[in-house]
Order: sequence, then structure tokens, then C-alpha cells
Amino acid sequence: MENLLTIPEELFLITVNEKTGRKPFLKSRKFDILLAASILMELALQNRIDTDIDFVIPDKPDPTGHPLLDPALEMIRQSPRQQKIAWWLLKLAEKAGRFREILVAELVHKGLLKKGKEHVFLGFASAKYPILIRDNEVKEVKTRIREVIFGKDLPDFRDMVIISVAWYGGLLNFILTEEEIREHSSRIDQLAKMDLIGQAVTKSLQSLTLSILVSMRAKEILGIKAPEEKLEDLVEEMKALTQISNDSDLPEWLRKGAPQYQKTLDYIRETGTNEIVFNKTSGTYGLKAGADQRKSF
Repeated sequence: MENLLTIPEELFLITVNEKTGRKPFLKSRKFDILLAASILMELALQNRIDTDIDFVIPDKPDPTGHPLLDPALEMIRQSPRQQKIAWWLLKLAEKAGRFREILVAELVHKGLLKKGKEHVFLGFASAKYPILIRDNEVKEVKTRIREVIFGKDLPDFRDMVIISVAWYGGLLNFILTEEEIREHSSRIDQLAKMDLIGQAVTKSLQSLTLSILVSMRAKEILGIKAPEEKLEDLVEEMKALTQISNDSDLPEWLRKGAPQYQKTLDYIRETGTNEIVFNKTSGTYGLKAGADQRKSF
């Protein structure tokens, strides 16, 4: 049976809250890079490109017929020389604003989303944002990935790709709890490494985020921010995940003005990332599952 959704579309749906329909990473710099990675993976799945450990290699020249994939494919085909995966991640991420619009438009066209108004003041509405109409596809992709991770069978190539980018891109927290990720981390890591294309792409993705030699242009795309800004982004992500609307309902470690909030800020400043979790029982911080190391603080 033909899969009607592309990898970028399914990754988008992974982060959609089924009840509220909100998408916390829609305008995130992090999502720009993940969107670029998922476009490359879908093009590889459709045999339009190939990759070795470093380079993107054009393959089948025929267009896919998808408005999100074909502009990226044309950019690759028009390139006068083969470029490294990391180069294409940055190049495609530069177009992420337009790609996000196309992605949302396609999901609207497929009847999964509609455009709604966020706030109305004195008769004037703010910019439109996507609202989920049907949650079946969101539940389906999340349930499918959970069953693959909890099971013992080998997944198909598409699911290996999704698990790979979700694992290395920090999206599994939208599907599994921290406890489930820790319990099944060996299985997740094994599945993620089965996808050779995903390995090549995500290796480049990780090197972009970790390397101190990243160019200023890359830093702008990746959205390297001050610790205070990173903590604000984490708070917004947590509010979306837990459906919290009032800051006063946030846990102490994320509630501005609370004593623990400053410790959270200090931990982000020390580690350089907001990909963190807090264990209330032990009172310790750690990096999200899938990170190279976990640190107590």
C-alpha cells in the first residue's frame, strides 16, 4: 500500500499535539535542520539521490511530483559539483521558511490541518497557525514507531529513517517517555544505526551542532542563542508538550522566579544545550536520552 505521507510530513506530525493541534517546533531553527535532513532522506527513499559517508550524489533525475521535494531535488541537480551532506543540510535549511510553508500547505491540502487564528484583539486576528483536523495520522505514526521500538521485528526502511532522525534529532520525547527511552535505548540505537543513509545525514547533523568550527552562517541557521533564550525555548516546548497555558503551572525548574529556575539556567550555561531533563526525585539534571553523555548537577 502506497504511503501517502512523506518523511518530512510524518516528522512534522510526530511533534503535533493530538489534543491541541499545536506544533512547538514550526518556527524553530532546530526544526529547519531536521526538515532539511528529512527531505534528503525522502529523496533517497525515492531513489532521486544517493549518499556515501560524506557526499550527496544525484541519482534518478525524474521529479517526484511533490512540491516540497522537487525544489530541493532541482537544487541538487543544478549544483555544478557534488557537495557534502553537511553543506546540503545548511543550504536546504536556508530555504526552511519556504519549505515549512509548503509542508503545512500540503498537510492542509491532504485534509490533516487547517489554518486558524491564534488571537483576536479589537476585531483583528494575529497570523494564522496550523490546527489539526484529523488526529488519526498523528496517532498512527506515533503508534507505529512505538510498536517498532517495543517489538523485535525489523522495521521497513521508512520507519528506520524516521527512528534515526527522531533519535538523533531529539524528537523521540514526543513519542516516548524518558523512562521508555532509557529502557529501550539499546533497541533504538540499534534501529537508528541500521539506516546507513540516516547515519550519514545525522552524523553531519550532529557535527554541525557540536563543532566549534561551524561557520557564522551555519550558527545563524542553527540558532545558537544565549542561555536565557535557550531556556525560554525549552519552557515553550514543555508548555506545548504538557498542554500548559499558564506559566504558574510550570514545574519549579522551569518556572521563572523559582529558586530551581536559576539552577536550570546554570546547567544550560554549563552544557551549552537546552536538550535537558530534570529528575525531581533525585534532584539532578541530565541530557535528554540519545545524547552522548549524561551529567549530574
